[in-house]
Amino acid sequence: MLEYLEGAVVEKGDEYLVLSLGGVGLKVTVPPRTVNEVDPALVRLFTHLVVREDSFELYGFATREERELFAGLLSVPQLGPRLAFRLVSALPPEELARAVRSGDLSALEQVKGIGRRTAQRVMVELAGRLSKITAPVPTPLGEKEQVVLRALTSKALGFSESEARKALDRLRRECPQAPVEEMIRRALFILSGS
Repeated sequence: MLEYLEGAVVEKGDEYLVLSLGGVGLKVTVPPRTVNEVDPALVRLFTHLVVREDSFELYGFATREERELFAGLLSVPQLGPRLAFRLVSALPPEELARAVRSGDLSALEQVKGIGRRTAQRVMVELAGRLSKITAPVPTPLGEKEQVVLRALTSKALGFSESEARKALDRLRRECPQAPVEEMIRRALFILSGS
């Protein structure tokens, strides 16, 4: 319903911001790190509205990834918006994804209100959907591949890191033993769409 809100911050709290939007002040619950990092002159928050019988709760996040993670956590049985919010607040998406992928229950259990059973439930529920919610962890690059990545993302060639990494993934399969110059040439061929 509400994709994002953008406006000036008129009030800050530990876990909320009040945004001025066309003469209306909207209170949005946000992670503490967002409160500390925002530019008060103009902030954009990706939002999720939770509707209950007796209230509307508006949650805001600095990135789409955080919001998608929050929405994914809401689908976990017996994990309400407050606990889902605490998890997203305590662990940035990449850390939470790393904990789920590695099965690190202790990282989740450190969040207030999350016990062993809830942590296990979160692990099970998110394991299959994690690739849709967060970006996969990039494969570590060897020394030769790092040189190719730097060359492709340099100002001279100007490719994005994600484009360069996709080309490198293909090169790993097709010619893992090629010298650096050959890898750059082949990567340029791949990236040009030829």
